[in-house]
Amino acid sequence: MLVLADGPSRRVGAAGVWIGRQGDCDLVTQDPAASRRHALVRLTSEGVELVALGREPSTCNGRAVERTAQLADGDQIGVPGLSVTVRIEAAAPVAHAGLVLQRERGGSFGISHTPFVVGGAATADLILKEWPSEPVLRVHLVQGEAFVELCSGDAQLDGVALELGALEALAIDSRITCRGDVFVVAAPHDAVTTAVGAREGLPSRIEIELLPRGGRVAFTLPSGERRVYLADRRLDLIMALLKPPAGHQPGDFIPDDVVRGVVWPRNPSVSRQEINTLIARCRRDLVDAGLAGPHLIERAPGGGGTRFVLAPNAEIVVKR
Repeated sequence: MLVLADGPSRRVGAAGVWIGRQGDCDLVTQDPAASRRHALVRLTSEGVELVALGREPSTCNGRAVERTAQLADGDQIGVPGLSVTVRIEAAAPVAHAGLVLQRERGGSFGISHTPFVVGGAATADLILKEWPSEPVLRVHLVQGEAFVELCSGDAQLDGVALELGALEALAIDSRITCRGDVFVVAAPHDAVTTAVGAREGLPSRIEIELLPRGGRVAFTLPSGERRVYLADRRLDLIMALLKPPAGHQPGDFIPDDVVRGVVWPRNPSVSRQEINTLIARCRRDLVDAGLAGPHLIERAPGGGGTRFVLAPNAEIVVKR
């Protein structure tokens, strides 16, 4: 929650809270020193983050924030003409789990919210005392799909090694092996259907608003609108896929050489691994905003090209 000095408060959801002079911001300031989109407070898998976007400083507890800052309960955020207090509370679980992790050594654990953290720390959602204190695995539920993320150490999904930070799709009966434990993905016993694999549809319209640092992207889906902020090269990647140079169309696999020319115009020798890393980070931002990033940003079989998966005749709009 962001609590204003005079009492009203605004909950921070998956789309974040935008602060600025523009009328469609979630918190609007009239101060002429504020930019039209001055700051964003958003949820990430690590917690709550302030993104500074304006020409004039955004502050956290009186200190200017250059780009981003992690927020804690009680922090004071300041932008020209507006001051708010951060209040962080534990998320209340939903009534029914989206899926279940069944531990072969015993125990069945429903996933009631996202991200669902597995590790040895007291703050994890599933605590295994012999595991390290940092998060080891995260399970994300987005757009009717489920993805597992390896945060530390080693793990396998159906016998294939997971890469650190990558997001891999889960299905019913998927097997996750980690630190001597095996978890099998299952549907809740009382569920008629399961969230896993039930896609909610593809974007029929994408609106990209260019900002001094990155941009704001709004996706129109059958289930409603989702918005996400993408910084710098992550937005450049989206632009390369959705507004590619002549000879390519949105929804096509855009060759890596074309992506390099848009994202790294002064460095054509960027490796495929660097492209893959950028794609992984962009997918992660989409997942944090409630979008199925690994299925929306798709690599060609064997690599060499990338596409953004769209609904037929999808509309792409760029606002400057």
